[in-house]
Amino acid sequence: MNKTILGLLCLTAGLHAAKAETPQKVSYDTDLFKEGKRVEFINLEFLYWTMSESAMDYALKMKNPARAAPTEGVGHYKVIDFGWNPGFRGNVGYFNAHHYWDVYAQYTYFKCTGHDHAKAPEQSNLFLNGTWPQPSFGSGVDVPLATAHSSVDFSLQQADAIASRRFFPNPHFRMRLFGGGTVAWLRQNWEIDYKDTAGQTSHLHSHWRFTGAGVKAGLFLDWFMGKGGYYLTTCFSGAVYSGSYHNVSKQRTSLNAALPLRNVHYHDTRLVPVFQILAGPSWQMAYDTVRTEIFIGYELNFWANVHEVYRTTNGAPQAAKQTTMSNSMISIQGLTFRWNLDF
Repeated sequence: MNKTILGLLCLTAGLHAAKAETPQKVSYDTDLFKEGKRVEFINLEFLYWTMSESAMDYALKMKNPARAAPTEGVGHYKVIDFGWNPGFRGNVGYFNAHHYWDVYAQYTYFKCTGHDHAKAPEQSNLFLNGTWPQPSFGSGVDVPLATAHSSVDFSLQQADAIASRRFFPNPHFRMRLFGGGTVAWLRQNWEIDYKDTAGQTSHLHSHWRFTGAGVKAGLFLDWFMGKGGYYLTTCFSGAVYSGSYHNVSKQRTSLNAALPLRNVHYHDTRLVPVFQILAGPSWQMAYDTVRTEIFIGYELNFWANVHEVYRTTNGAPQAAKQTTMSNSMISIQGLTFRWNLDF
């Protein structure tokens, strides 16, 4: 009996020893990050985005007659719509696979434009009103508008220096924490042209710009969806910039082209927060000498505390000028196409 028990104990100990000597290999989908190798990489991204921002009204088109004077605004606001425009983002970097960290430099360029046009209604008791002063702005002079036209162009440039660290919680899920320094240049020009029924004109030029530097941080996530190298990729990031903001608003009319009706400037130093969301499917595959990735997703970017429109009341030169300031968040969104190559 004792010999039997002793034999079973020896067999059990032998099986445990054999199991300990044969470690289980974690079956990752592919060697996507070239473990144990150092590589350089390049990412090229095509952006097809649009944007939106409030406080861009330029006219009010009446749909129904107004009450007897005086009256407030009656009708539908005419606002400018931004179209869909292409952009570019790219980066180059170095990946140290021994320790799962990389560094890279990144540049983004995007320019967006928009146009809108309005004509006065055909009915004699309906009018097109400017939301900025019309050509005939004097007291008691009310020549109605014939047409109003608005155009805008916006540009964004960013340059980033980023470091990141990769983590592998399980064979089908990867994380990449990243952070670094960033600089940004934002510009917007807004033009409005009025023409009244007497042929007089008014031109408004509203321009703002922001230049700042700051820090950004975020997280990339990759979920392996099955065989063939298909993934669901998402990214969340935030940044804050500190920099110089300058806003100018000028307006001239054909009644006195030499002296502007409006010529105001505003300047300060401010903080600008930014938030980004990106999600979509990707295909990733590693070969003997290179690794490649193709990504198609939808991206949202939100910029706060940067878009502002300043208006004032008019009156005699010595009279008070009350300022009205409208501001809104800038939302930039659209499709992002990325191609990556590790070599």
